[in-house]
Amino acid sequence: NSGATWTLTAAPSTNWISVASSSDGTHLVATVYPGGIYTSTNSGANWTQTSAPIEYWCPVASSSDGTHLVAVVYGGGIYTSTNSGATWKQTAAPSEEWTCVASSSDGTHLIAVAWYDGIYTSTNSGVTWTKTGAPIEGWESVASSSDGTHLVAGMGGFDVFDVFCGIYTSTN
Repeated sequence: NSGATWTLTAAPSTNWISVASSSDGTHLVATVYPGGIYTSTNSGANWTQTSAPIEYWCPVASSSDGTHLVAVVYGGGIYTSTNSGATWKQTAAPSEEWTCVASSSDGTHLIAVAWYDGIYTSTNSGVTWTKTGAPIEGWESVASSSDGTHLVAGMGGFDVFDVFCGIYTSTN
């Protein structure tokens, strides 16, 4: 009902940090800081803790069908799942202070932002990562178009780089 009413799900009561959804809303994924990653295949009626390690999880993103997931660890790596969270694999992305991640609708194009090290992209579901030419510091949020070719990132301002604060876009 587009947010007119809200119902508490059966998810454990814990420190949830991020949640993502498949395009039809049936497949959900959520991260706990610190803790694990949980998934639901029935719009949140039931939740299962995945095999992801216990970490300081930050944002998570989902493909439109909910099969390809990506999650970042604050001060750690980036993990992906190609089977709706049943198993997770750490990618070759560097360990950074990741603050946000986004995915294309098919899960092949990923973008992640690190507070102190810029913006990274992957065009092969996280197998390899490329650091972009974006300014270095202060990245807080990111979004991707469904095909992964239009990207947008937001930079906050808490240091000498305040001059760069704003919303940045990239079209591939």
